[in-house]
Amino acid sequence: MTEPAASASGAVQPVVAAERVAHQVRRRDPVPVSAFVCIAVVGSIALSVMNGSYLGLQVTTGVGYAVVTVGMVLQLGYSRQLAFSQSVFMGVGAYGTAILETKYNFNSAESLLAVIALATVVSLLVGSVVTRAPGLALALATLLLPLFIYELATFSTYLGSFAGISGVLPFWNGATYEQELVRSGIVSVVLLGLATGLILRVMRSGIGLQLMAMAEDERLGESLGVSLRQRRLEVFVLGSVLAAVGGAILASAQGLVTPDVLSESAEITLLIMVFVPGRKSVTATIIGAIVIEYLTTSTSFISTNLSTIEGVVLILVLIVEPDGVAGAVARLLGRRTDRWAAGLRAAAAKARARGGGSRAGDAV
Repeated sequence: MTEPAASASGAVQPVVAAERVAHQVRRRDPVPVSAFVCIAVVGSIALSVMNGSYLGLQVTTGVGYAVVTVGMVLQLGYSRQLAFSQSVFMGVGAYGTAILETKYNFNSAESLLAVIALATVVSLLVGSVVTRAPGLALALATLLLPLFIYELATFSTYLGSFAGISGVLPFWNGATYEQELVRSGIVSVVLLGLATGLILRVMRSGIGLQLMAMAEDERLGESLGVSLRQRRLEVFVLGSVLAAVGGAILASAQGLVTPDVLSESAEITLLIMVFVPGRKSVTATIIGAIVIEYLTTSTSFISTNLSTIEGVVLILVLIVEPDGVAGAVARLLGRRTDRWAAGLRAAAAKARARGGGSRAGDAV
């Protein structure tokens, strides 16, 4: 009886040791910290070089959208949670910042923290209801939220109706407008770095593995002990809070909040920023959000026909390449890598054949 027990314990020990090693590797994972440092440093240098120009304003606005789309990568791309309420929570962040600063004399740091707390509470309340619905029902339930909230904002005098709320403070004051824009942009880039590091940390952890299992097969994930309802709610809350932070960045950069920030058109723009670059790539969505924001504000043809162009582009991407540009590039590189590997194997086989023939000749 003691020998089987000893063998069983011996079999369990390597498994436990492997789990400890994997846990230590995850804790020491340098990728999230490296991503934060890279985004903060490169973004700060780029905005400093732009020196408060209109391009700097476009980039800072794109950074605000990028914070939202980073959360959408976890929701739509990684865990496949079909929630389309990001524009609503982006409006919560933007309007919350504007109201607290213009009506209650909050400073920018206080309003940002208050908005994060408000978005957490609201997303917990909303998410505890909507995340109980399956995929398509969740999509339909959240798809109607932007329409309802947009109508509410346009008819509310407290929210400024169609004119919105002006006079939103920058994140960091300066002697001139250009200096304020540069400083606020640097704060926005740091927030983007923190959001990116957080999302990468989740995706590369044990929770990320559970979300991946849920995305592939919810029954399989549940059979492995994954709490589906808890994970769905956590993903919804995290994505909603990041959307609110992105809205606060937009309000700070533009100094103005209008109902357009939480409309269905804003939600479609966010979907374009996620699906065109690649819904599974954090790097692609960050670049895509900034580039798409630049294109939509610097080209008169695109800005005039934005709704039509966005609808056509989104349909084409979903039909032709659901994984976006990043997926197409990865597939292309994979094919070329396979060809190179096949060529190397063929060359190695020929070399071995020649070597075998020469050795046979020497033996004769």
